[in-house]
Amino acid sequence: MDNYHKGHILYLWEAFLNGDDKSFSSLYELHIDQLISYGYKLCIDHELVHDSLQEIFIDLFLKREKLNADIKHLKAYLFVSLRNSLIKKIKSSKRIELFDIKDNKFEFDFNVEYSYQDRLIDEEISQEIRELLEAATQKLPAKQKEIIYLKFEEEMSYPEIAEIMNISVESARKLLYRALLTLRSEIPSDSFTSLFFILFSKISQN
Repeated sequence: MDNYHKGHILYLWEAFLNGDDKSFSSLYELHIDQLISYGYKLCIDHELVHDSLQEIFIDLFLKREKLNADIKHLKAYLFVSLRNSLIKKIKSSKRIELFDIKDNKFEFDFNVEYSYQDRLIDEEISQEIRELLEAATQKLPAKQKEIIYLKFEEEMSYPEIAEIMNISVESARKLLYRALLTLRSEIPSDSFTSLFFILFSKISQN
């Protein structure tokens, strides 16, 4: 996200906190498609996703006076709100099958259908390498799939990713590093070499 876009969102956010309802509509339009995409990857029950989205935006509107004006990453804040709302709804409905249970902890089984390859790969990269990357990505553990999505599809910074996944910035860096190592092990060396510099330039931006 470029500085102009970030500045525009900050302007809208501050206007909303100061009572401008039109800014709320603009913020909704700027974020809703990304939130739906993320929600669908977290939960296969799309009706539950839309219920959660409706809930978090209603809460946002009604509780604006209580919101912290210093929220640094609005997009991350909305992603976290969606994740938490889904967890609450799934647990209350006892839809345990929508969670992956590990070490007695509930985790989303991240459902991936990435388009991030299009953001990473230029036209000179062959279709064969694209297919190798897609196949390798599908084999990643859920958390690695999610961080790949947040970094390359949503182009989020490490602090934003850390906030969403409830981990430290350093842990976010390490998690992405492990994900890239896994991809490296699944993709032949000659093909991965073609991807490396694109990946490196991308993860070095934030």
